[in-house]
Amino acid sequence: MLRRLNAIDADMLSAETPTWHLHVGGVMLLDASAVPGGLSFDTVKAGLAARVGQAAPLRERVVPVPLGLDRPLWVTDPAFDVDAHVRHVRLTPPGGRHELGEIVGEFAAMKLDRRRPLWEMWFVDGLDDGRVAVLTKVHHAAVDGVAAAFLMAQFLDTQPHPTVPRRATTPVPTERVPSQLELFLRGLGSMAYTPLRAARPLRRTVSSVRGILGLRHSRHLGSPVTPFRGPRTSFNRPVTANRSFAFTAVPLADVKAIKNAFGTTVNDVVLALCTTALRRYLQRRDELPDTPLTAAVPVSTRTQGEMGSYGNRVSGLFAMLPTDVADPIERLRAVRGAAEVAKGLYASGVEDALMEWADVPPPVAIALGVRLFTWTHLAEKVPPIFNLLISNVPGSPVPLYLAGAPVAAIYPLGPVLDNIGLNITILSHVDQIDFGLVSCPELMPDLWDLADEIPDALAELISAAR
Repeated sequence: MLRRLNAIDADMLSAETPTWHLHVGGVMLLDASAVPGGLSFDTVKAGLAARVGQAAPLRERVVPVPLGLDRPLWVTDPAFDVDAHVRHVRLTPPGGRHELGEIVGEFAAMKLDRRRPLWEMWFVDGLDDGRVAVLTKVHHAAVDGVAAAFLMAQFLDTQPHPTVPRRATTPVPTERVPSQLELFLRGLGSMAYTPLRAARPLRRTVSSVRGILGLRHSRHLGSPVTPFRGPRTSFNRPVTANRSFAFTAVPLADVKAIKNAFGTTVNDVVLALCTTALRRYLQRRDELPDTPLTAAVPVSTRTQGEMGSYGNRVSGLFAMLPTDVADPIERLRAVRGAAEVAKGLYASGVEDALMEWADVPPPVAIALGVRLFTWTHLAEKVPPIFNLLISNVPGSPVPLYLAGAPVAAIYPLGPVLDNIGLNITILSHVDQIDFGLVSCPELMPDLWDLADEIPDALAELISAAR
């Protein structure tokens, strides 16, 4: 059945530019030594072909409406071919983590071909520890963080032996794609309803403003973090088309120990680790601002009935990162307090109102607005809306396997935006928490330095907790 993209999904497509690559993904490290005879590219590709019928985003391509008058459609691609989406890459020796990071940066810098389903996978071998890496990316129009984790689960097992036969699935029936005239007329009809679509977010905006005013008068909560409050840093400049990638991991048990010692949450500790790493990174570059950084933190709005569905069901909140606080314990407490304020602002409904406004303009207006923002270099003339993106995605609490190989780590891959040139995405996996950091080499040539600060930040808090 033809499906119309929802408002956020369509905006993800419309907002993409030559330097804004709006895809998400991940880097899976696999222990190939556990597979008799090793893990081959052909084995992984055959397993992918056997299960691709279970995942609609991997079979569907986008059909745009002429002139961008209405949201595009998802349609099953009659010419779908797994071979067009997968590639075998071998690392240049020594095949360490920095060499892997360079390959991932190259992978992330390539835009997806909209003539085909919007995903790609690279099988990377030649790592110095004998492991194999599988790089995946899917356009953000098809999945958010939670949906991406669900999509990944369709190709993984919870036991070493695969649960499906390694054979191609039954071909999926194709659909009739509406003609350009049909799509154009549908777009004109949608344009006529634009004023009516504005009514609902307008009501919600009025209601949320009342909530914000009430929050400001609350005595037990501080002032909420709002856009354009963050200081400018070296990664708050226009992004390029190039990408750099770094990664690290910390033990989940240590994070929980800190949580229990100081009465916070796991998410508070994760934000505190990012805050400390950023503080040290900026100090070393002699550009630590006197005021806190601000981060946009996506929040899933999926109901229980929507779990397992694709597309974007997401809102967000602004979190203060107290990089100006010197003491690590006070820094963690400040993160905790800021999180409570952010939750209060989120409860006011203002973020939901902003998401509903996304349904009002047609895609052509979104595309023109983004390009105007880029062409006028407006990002360089105003304070950054926020300094960076931090996304924490729940992962699997049980071990996972791909074609019989244990998954040793899953480092997420998120997008960066103009003037917001740093993304830190976190994914829990069994007994560890994996961090994936994305930027541009022109903005952060030393991204590995920031990644390496995260375990050190954890050690500092563990010492304080003891």
